[in-house]
Amino acid sequence: MPRTYREAYERLLPLVEKPGRYLGNERGAVCKDRPRLRFALAFPEVYEIAQSHLGLQILYDVLNRRPDVAAERAYAPWPDMEALLRARDLPLVSLESHTALGDFHVVGFSLQYELTYTNLLTMLELGRIPLRACDRGAEHPIVIAGGPCAFNPEPLAPFLDGVLLGDGEEAVADICDAVLAHDGDRSAVLRALAAVPGLYVPAFFEPRYAADGTLAEVVPLDPDRPVVRKRVLVDLDRFAPPENPVVPNLGVVHDRASVEVMRGCVKGCRFCQAGYVYRPLRERNPERVVEDTTRLMARTGYEEVSLLSLSTGDYSGVNPVLKELMDRLAPERVAVSLPSTRVDALSPRILEQIRRVRKTGFTLAPEAGTQRLRDVIQKEYREEELLDAARLFADLGWRTLKLYFMIGLPSETEEDVIGIADLAARVAAAARGRLAVTASVSTFCPKPHTPFQWAAQLSLEETRARHALLRRELGRRRIAFRWHDAELSFLEGLFSRGDRRLADVLETAQRRGARFDGWSEHCRMDVWRAALAEHGVDPATYLRRRPLGETLPWDHLDAGLAKRFLRQDLARAVQGVLTPDCSIERCTYCGACDFEAVRNVDYHPAGAKGGDHRGAGISRWASLAVPADDADDPLPAWETRMWRQIRTRVGERRAAASSRGQVDAAPLPDAVAASPTAPAAPGGEGNAEEWLGAVPCSLAPTAAGPPAVQRIRLRYRKVGPARFIGTRELSTTFLRAARRARLPVAFSQGHHPLPRLSFGPALPVGVSSDDEWVDVELTTPLEPATLAARLGAELPDGLESVEAVEVARTAPSIESEMESVTYTVDLGTLDVPPPALAAAVARFLDAATARRHHDDVPKALQQCLEERIFGVPTFVVDGQRFWGNDRIDFLLDELRGAAG
Repeated sequence: MPRTYREAYERLLPLVEKPGRYLGNERGAVCKDRPRLRFALAFPEVYEIAQSHLGLQILYDVLNRRPDVAAERAYAPWPDMEALLRARDLPLVSLESHTALGDFHVVGFSLQYELTYTNLLTMLELGRIPLRACDRGAEHPIVIAGGPCAFNPEPLAPFLDGVLLGDGEEAVADICDAVLAHDGDRSAVLRALAAVPGLYVPAFFEPRYAADGTLAEVVPLDPDRPVVRKRVLVDLDRFAPPENPVVPNLGVVHDRASVEVMRGCVKGCRFCQAGYVYRPLRERNPERVVEDTTRLMARTGYEEVSLLSLSTGDYSGVNPVLKELMDRLAPERVAVSLPSTRVDALSPRILEQIRRVRKTGFTLAPEAGTQRLRDVIQKEYREEELLDAARLFADLGWRTLKLYFMIGLPSETEEDVIGIADLAARVAAAARGRLAVTASVSTFCPKPHTPFQWAAQLSLEETRARHALLRRELGRRRIAFRWHDAELSFLEGLFSRGDRRLADVLETAQRRGARFDGWSEHCRMDVWRAALAEHGVDPATYLRRRPLGETLPWDHLDAGLAKRFLRQDLARAVQGVLTPDCSIERCTYCGACDFEAVRNVDYHPAGAKGGDHRGAGISRWASLAVPADDADDPLPAWETRMWRQIRTRVGERRAAASSRGQVDAAPLPDAVAASPTAPAAPGGEGNAEEWLGAVPCSLAPTAAGPPAVQRIRLRYRKVGPARFIGTRELSTTFLRAARRARLPVAFSQGHHPLPRLSFGPALPVGVSSDDEWVDVELTTPLEPATLAARLGAELPDGLESVEAVEVARTAPSIESEMESVTYTVDLGTLDVPPPALAAAVARFLDAATARRHHDDVPKALQQCLEERIFGVPTFVVDGQRFWGNDRIDFLLDELRGAAG
């Protein structure tokens, strides 16, 4: 049994920022005794970001369903914790059992962002695992990685034993089996992993370089496997969402439940790597989505759920799913949110359902400021649709809207950059001042396995010049401007299309202190410049335009996309020609489908040949959920706006295509033209006015919930690991426990209803208490003992329900009724004999003085305690002012000083 470092870590928790990052006591956490295989799911980011990631939750659930496998989590320690670990010679450990990372059989990293690579190396180093795969022996874990960055893992290749391309639900079982079958024989494990579909073993491939420094080829050492093809989960319905996900006690970035409604996207936005590497399109059964989501919310107690995909507005069942979910969840004050949404996917039905609880934030992604450039990048909508969407947002009561753009897109001109400011201003004007519009801008980074993989990226100087232009133009138009740090985009671009020669640069930068490079305040460009110079690497080599015939570092990794298709799509981009949606119109022969097992799976009523269209199976259910507004409408009311538009548009597009000839035969460019001719706008687009009139929606305000009829005062204990839960997180923890317990908690009224929970004075983080109180207001009367029992059963470890009493709804607040607070300071850990300790405390109480205000006469500290001076919000000791909980820190420091 591996050693646990739980007690050693507990001694560190009072010394770090946000100790809740390292507790591992969340609801849903799984800790097993003596499994055959220990699998660490590692995420090279801080807890708040890592715990928000749905993919990790899915694999955690899949692995822990196996009785012979224990999956545990390990995240990057914040710099303060890393410093303590190094100072005290402690390893990085898992959250659940506090086992050192080096004591696991497998450590699997999720690679979501190139600027987490130094964190990955830091985690290996702190976990006591050799950085380089060639230096590991049989006693070390197998280190693998997956995620979108795995489609070009070459800068990390020397540090990884294996890389999973594609979907992991089925592949992780094969990985476990391979390791268990050859435990103790590292070479045999690597050979077995290489035989797993979708698993790339970098040690079995060797890069070779030409005399000019470019990559000549990547040679497979096993000629029978020249290319590694990605793993595809052919049907999402085969894997239900996690049944009991981890519910964090600490506020995280995406602090809500998440349900994946579809995977893959065939809209073909030419800059979007995820839209290409996760093809084909696979949708979940809408009826099952509703049932799974309803169970998930009951088990977790979250107050919000997000329906996740690359473009949820295009999900076939989005209208009936939203309607059914809101009918079930709105009475519980649970909100539904969608991720960043394509403008042409929005409809009044979607927005009307979301606003029934509260107006969650909305981000729209025009990406480019002009229609010409939107056609280049395959953004299939017109400006008028965006303006009409803004009007609709304002009419439905939204007050803020974020617009997401990119700069540096292929063929971009100054006119396109200024177009960002113009478009944002027109959006604000369309809403007639009712929307606060923010333009958020990032720098385009060409990604592997996309049509733009050959394009150049802006230099740092070019990026800063565009930022200055936008700052001026948006400022003139009174539009808020946010931008992604130019240096972060520079590093992202460097590694996204890098090769193995960057591994030395990466290791050098990490050893010199590079950490959390995706955080502007932590990114150290001086370290990166020095590391690049030390190894003779010119960044321009990696940011330049690549000739179409050049060997790319990822050419031996098959993302399921034919290179010929990517070249043809690049040719279409140059002409500003759109590629059709292959789930509805026709196959574009991208290479993602084999049309036997792997194909598009959707819930359209019909669609392109070769796809698995299952809409007929849900049509009756969907029609009952979203009844027709017009009995004469031949199209089902539940269909998405996108589906209706495309069915109208197909004939027009085919006629236009036949008049100008086949675009597939267009000559392939060696580079993207600087300023291609803008194509003529196709006719018959329609706009939001048509669908606003066709789909009427009520603008009635959110219905008020039932009023509070009872107030119960609950006494609880906050001990053990729970003492590190902060004040804000404590309120959220109690609310989610109340939801799981099905308690009828009352809510305030208004646009953002809040639960009627009122706590006593906040405890300092790290302080235990046997006597804490909270008032809970209910809409249906309950026996106090019933509330205490039901709520107590749902609270996490360390929060214990003690007793409950009913109080008048007009009774004073908890804080106003408190007469005093008694603190016990445990000095038993000090190496001081008890008599000497008692004498030291007495001397301190006699010698120290305090006063309420600066102009008061100082009094002995013992007298101040007797007169309860410390009950006031602030106090002064020897001329120094202390606020609130600072008085506890002051007393602790002074007592320790007196004793030692």
